[in-house]
Formats: sequence, C-alpha cells, structure tokens
Amino acid sequence: MCRLFGLIADSPVSLENPILKGIRPFIELSHRHHDGWGIGYLYSGLDRKYTYIVKAPMPAYKDKRFSNLIKHLVSPLAIAHLRDAKYGEVAFQNTHPFYAKGWIFAHNGAIENYRDIELELAGVKFEGETDSERYFHLLLSRIKREGDVEQGILSAIQWLEVNHFDGAKNFLMSDGRHLYAYRNGRDLFYVVREVPFITAGYSKDTAVPDPVAAPKATKAVIVASEILTDEDWLEIPEDHLLEVDENLRVTVKSVVDGAIICCNHLSYNL
Repeated sequence: MCRLFGLIADSPVSLENPILKGIRPFIELSHRHHDGWGIGYLYSGLDRKYTYIVKAPMPAYKDKRFSNLIKHLVSPLAIAHLRDAKYGEVAFQNTHPFYAKGWIFAHNGAIENYRDIELELAGVKFEGETDSERYFHLLLSRIKREGDVEQGILSAIQWLEVNHFDGAKNFLMSDGRHLYAYRNGRDLFYVVREVPFITAGYSKDTAVPDPVAAPKATKAVIVASEILTDEDWLEIPEDHLLEVDENLRVTVKSVVDGAIICCNHLSYNL
C-alpha cells in the first residue's frame, strides 16, 4: 500500500509544509512505505512550463535528496508518491510517479492479473513491471479514444471492473492544468487551503500567515492518502472522482453503473 500527495495552487508555493512540517508529515510515512519515492512537478520558465520527475528507489526519510528537494521546491502543481512495492522489484523504473504524453500519474493499490491489461495496449513499450504503469497507459489510451478526460477515466475504470481486475485503484494524475484524484479501495482526502503558503519570491524567514499582511492570498487544493494537518479535510467517497480545474473549481463526482454523476453538494469554487 503506497501513499499519495497532490497539490494544485493558483501560484507557485513552497511544499515544505505539509510534506516536512505537517502534524503528520508526509515523509514520516516513508518508514513504512519505504520502497521508493518520487515527485512530479511543474516549473515555470520564461516562455513555458516544464514538467520534472524526480524519484529514487529508496526510503524518502533516508534520502537527503528528498528533503533537500522539498525544502527548495516551489511549484503550482506537484504529485508525490511513497512506494510500498507489491508488483515489480524495487527499482527506478518501477518508482512513481510515471510520466507520459504530458501526464503525471501515481497509483495507490494493487491490481490483480494486471499483465492482461497489456492486451488492450498494443504497441505500448513499458519501462517497468508494475500494475501501476499499465493502469496509467490504459487511462491514457481511453482518454485519447474518448476525446474527453472524464469519459476516458470512466471507460478505463469500467473496463477493469467488467473484466474482473480486482484490487485497489486509487490514483492521482495531472496534465499540468488540472488535478484528478480517484478513490477506489484506499482512503483519500482533500482540503482547500487559502494561506498560509509561501509564494515564489517571498522569503520563508519573513513569511506572515496573516492574509492581510501577505503579499498574495494564495489558494490551493491538497489531496492525500492521510490527513496531514489540523485543517478541515474532507474524505473523497469510495468510487468518486475529484477534479480541480484551472480556476481551482473543485468537483467530486460519483462513478456509478457506467456513468459519472455529479455530486453538487461537494462542488464549489474557491
């Protein structure tokens, strides 16, 4: 069982809290989930945004590269993963997140008979041995086929269920503009935060959590396998898909009987 962390914000923010300084810091979980760590994030250059994937097949709490990266990382979007290996050896190619066709993806779960998913993915060359990588490419293939992200995700999930691919299918994925989180078989929570956050160009030493004093009231949505802070986290219900769009509008939708049904009482704007 792995651990997931995702963040999307309206401006670049420091990830040091809650990754390292939360009530239950994400890094502490790597004492149990110790088969690798990885972070996929965006960096804004002069003329475009770049996607970076940094990962290693060793425990995050033992790897100074992890803590150093988090201390200095400032980004409007990030997906972090702590691996507890089920399928595939502890190796770089099996470490999350995965990246392909502009998408970042991380999975928490274990899908049985996952090799059979390859029958739906002719021509795909896999780098590793995991169920997660095959799950990712199934989602990408269905998104492309349907021409719509939500319908593609639904199509992939429905195909796995109809063909009896049992096992937990929690995931986080992003195309750099939206953040998607699906809960199936594992816990998943989210929180809407509006400060304190440290924005790009704003010194940590002089950071003031008061939104009046801060130079910008940063807004963000955090999704995680664990409740990491004392904020008012909400639980994503089983078999529900959370989407955060470019304007940080949050919707949580039920995936039931081959249809995505919007739960309006969980949909709101920041």
